[in-house]
Amino acid sequence: MPDKYEEPESSVWDEEDDIEIVPVIPEEPVIFFGKEINAVLFEMLAGIIIFGFICQITVIWFISDTLGFSLGLWLGIIIAIGYAIHMWWSIEQYLYMGAYAAGMARKHMMFRYMIVAIVLVFVAATAIVQFLAVVLGILGIKAGAFIQPFIQKIIRSGKINE
Repeated sequence: MPDKYEEPESSVWDEEDDIEIVPVIPEEPVIFFGKEINAVLFEMLAGIIIFGFICQITVIWFISDTLGFSLGLWLGIIIAIGYAIHMWWSIEQYLYMGAYAAGMARKHMMFRYMIVAIVLVFVAATAIVQFLAVVLGILGIKAGAFIQPFIQKIIRSGKINE
């Protein structure tokens, strides 16, 4: 497959922040529901959703409370999708911030952790849905990260795009 992008320009030294800025070859964006998003984010979201379907299909046969499990699993998957989108958005925000980037990264990471903790405490306290199903769905972010390279290979090989 021919490379669509040119080699990046040489790095530039930022005197003000005392850092080296290295240009990156951007991924070709994906059009998703009429909006351009990063290709890696799209592939990761696809991996999270695939993980959700695999869990739904395999685990549903072994439990008695199928509705509670399904609602909990998909609540966790939605949280994992929101987590991935917020992570991508926050990285885009502080990628070139310089000295303030580390503080902003910690602040955004703590925000994501707090949302997950609040949801888990709420689910544990109310028992509306199965707690472990929500945890399994939230772990979809890890599965999406592991599945992403395989989805990228499938998409780049042209099996899906054609």
